[in-house]
Amino acid sequence: MAENIGFISTRFAGTDGVSLESAKWAQVLWDDKRVSYWYAGRLDRAPGVSMCVPEAFFGHPENCWINDRIWGEKSRSALVSQRIHRMAEYLKRTLYDFVAQFDLDLLVIQNALTIPMHVPLGLAITEFLAETGMPTIAHHHDFYWERTRFSVNAVADFLEMAFPSRAPNVQHAVINQAAQEELSWRKGVSSTLMPNVLDFENPPAALDAYAMDIREQLGLYPEDKIILQPTRVVPRKGIEHAIKLVSMLGDSKYKLVVSHEAGDEGMEYFQALSQLAKESDVDMRFIATRIGERRQVDSQGNKIYTLWDLYPYASLVT
Repeated sequence: MAENIGFISTRFAGTDGVSLESAKWAQVLWDDKRVSYWYAGRLDRAPGVSMCVPEAFFGHPENCWINDRIWGEKSRSALVSQRIHRMAEYLKRTLYDFVAQFDLDLLVIQNALTIPMHVPLGLAITEFLAETGMPTIAHHHDFYWERTRFSVNAVADFLEMAFPSRAPNVQHAVINQAAQEELSWRKGVSSTLMPNVLDFENPPAALDAYAMDIREQLGLYPEDKIILQPTRVVPRKGIEHAIKLVSMLGDSKYKLVVSHEAGDEGMEYFQALSQLAKESDVDMRFIATRIGERRQVDSQGNKIYTLWDLYPYASLVT
């Protein structure tokens, strides 16, 4: 009998690492006759196998209000605590609804117990797992101690409780050995090493009319050579090293192209990179800011790829 697997995160939409890697997991599970279902605050998965709870998105106004008062602060007010608990309780009820609606057998938590961009969701998941004992895999992509912006905070008690949960029904998976060692040392938690991978035997999309004019859209000449940085514009991606590399090449034909958007962690890093590229005489171009919005409103019928164009069988129910 096929098992029903529930994926939970703040966002399954677009081409961020968590969204893409979770789709790969879902594809493997589908091949093994397991059906995947999705819970998040922002979703581009098939509606029939999804539960979208807007309050679970890390960019929801209530969560942003909370984040403004817990990061970079050493204490929190009673009101902040109340609103954290209130949202966590609401989200926990939606988790019960999610499991019941799709008759789930196993949960896969994607980074929501790892990086505390949504503290109430982490608390909700941790309490839900403690109350139900439901078998769970916590897939960790990047821990809070890997980002300096979380080092000063007013939620040390919540971080200890829920990031990650140490419930006995939770098995942990990390993406590199350094994270595995740090998790063991800091939290006393063992984990399985599951590196992120690319499926080279099955390219995600063939070259088509949508992709044929990418060089033209970026303003590149045929003789230009692309140095691709396929990441979001966030500090831990180290894009400054790519700028240095292109600068050392000393050839104006080499263009640094950054594939993903800025803004997840503010625009300061984007602005600093732009200044560094200018000072280093490096031609750096951002796909998301240059053609992303234009193609979203393209009236010529150009294809806009979603995750389900890339992995179309990851959540189909037959």
